[in-house]
Amino acid sequence: MDAEQEYQLGALAFKAGNAQEGAEHLRNAAFAGHAEAQNQLARVYFAQVKTREDVANLESAAQGGDHVALFVLAMCLIQGTLLPKDTDKALSALRIAARGGNVMAAAMLAQQSE
Repeated sequence: MDAEQEYQLGALAFKAGNAQEGAEHLRNAAFAGHAEAQNQLARVYFAQVKTREDVANLESAAQGGDHVALFVLAMCLIQGTLLPKDTDKALSALRIAARGGNVMAAAMLAQQSE
């Protein structure tokens, strides 16, 4: 199944109320490089970050190679959401996420260098 099909299945699952299935399809599409799936999955991750434990789960996912989780961690560091603001760490996280294929991280880094 290609990234667009995974993305469409994810969107349908979310509309049907099956968030777990939807997130799994979005994750598959995101890791295949689908930009909108990366965006939507980042929104899902960010909406779930309410406690320090949620941040620890994101950190664990990022260490496991989840570039979307790493992107969300960078956003937490930029905004100071459950983590102290740290621009240097955020930029480092964005660079790693971009190297992992995260198009949102790459776009933010490109804007930052302009």
